[in-house]
Amino acid sequence: MDYKYKRRFLAGISVFILLVFYLFQSLSTSVRVLGFIFGLIVFYSIDYMFKLEFKIWHYYIILIILAFGILFAPLYAIYTIYDKILHFVMPILASFLVYHIADRKNLSIQWKLLITFMFMMSFLAIHEIGEYLMDLVWNMNLQGVYIRDISGIEKLNLVVSKIDDTMIDLILGMLGSFIFVVGKSIEHLIRGFRFKKK
Repeated sequence: MDYKYKRRFLAGISVFILLVFYLFQSLSTSVRVLGFIFGLIVFYSIDYMFKLEFKIWHYYIILIILAFGILFAPLYAIYTIYDKILHFVMPILASFLVYHIADRKNLSIQWKLLITFMFMMSFLAIHEIGEYLMDLVWNMNLQGVYIRDISGIEKLNLVVSKIDDTMIDLILGMLGSFIFVVGKSIEHLIRGFRFKKK
């Protein structure tokens, strides 16, 4: 897919999101929408600058990651399990993107999977360190699991401690990445078996 089509695709998605969220004007919503659009621009820029040749389905993956991670961020304070589901599923989806990059090099399947797994583990660790630093500097309540107070006001109650939340997030991310590696390994074995039969 050429980059002109990708630019049009991202511009269309961005305009659509801006129009949909225009009805719900608030600072929080505006920041989330701008963060979503910024994430799309960064992904496209990396694709374009490094000529990674991501396919359209890779763009759908980044749309899902950004939508559930940024646009639907208020769900973190409503459903305690939401954060855990994301920390399990997002590494699986992101692994497809990393594997695509590793797959462009003339490496064996073992090296591609090792690079993908280790990159995801590094990213997860950096993400958790970033949450810790933002909590330390700006007290953003990113570590720990919080749920809205029943009174409906902005008060949040801590339901999972910060250290437990961090460790659970890392474990779930590791499991998600490992599932991708196992799935790709099985796919590779099946393809090899079919090739031998021919």
